[in-house]
Amino acid sequence: MKSVLLLFSMFFIFADPSQSFWGRMQRVRVKGRLMCGPTPASDVRVKLVDIDFGFDDTLDEKKTNSEGEFLVDGQTREMGTIDPVVKIYHDCHDGKPCQRRWKFEVPKRYVTDSNKAEAPIFDIGTMNLEAYWHDEERNCF
Repeated sequence: MKSVLLLFSMFFIFADPSQSFWGRMQRVRVKGRLMCGPTPASDVRVKLVDIDFGFDDTLDEKKTNSEGEFLVDGQTREMGTIDPVVKIYHDCHDGKPCQRRWKFEVPKRYVTDSNKAEAPIFDIGTMNLEAYWHDEERNCF
């Protein structure tokens, strides 16, 4: 029992102070502009998600403004580096049931410690939602 207690105490003495027992707080930010052909895609749902082995964590969720612009900014605590993805749900020139879902990964270099005053922003630029991605899915929820 003493050896377990000693081992547990040593863990806290030599642990990295930037890491807590539950991991470190990490932040990621993504911005962009969505178009549906020549028209800004307003009111489109954009989610920032951390992909995990179990349930995924929604870090932020917004709708695009009247110009089709969005900024999602999320943070979570995790032991390893988070695996952020952006999911975009839309009906641009579709006419079918349910929404089309685009999904793409955010480069790891945009994941920072959340205590930084200005975390870098991954700017996806302007994307036209008329395009079809080979691996896009449909979401009925």
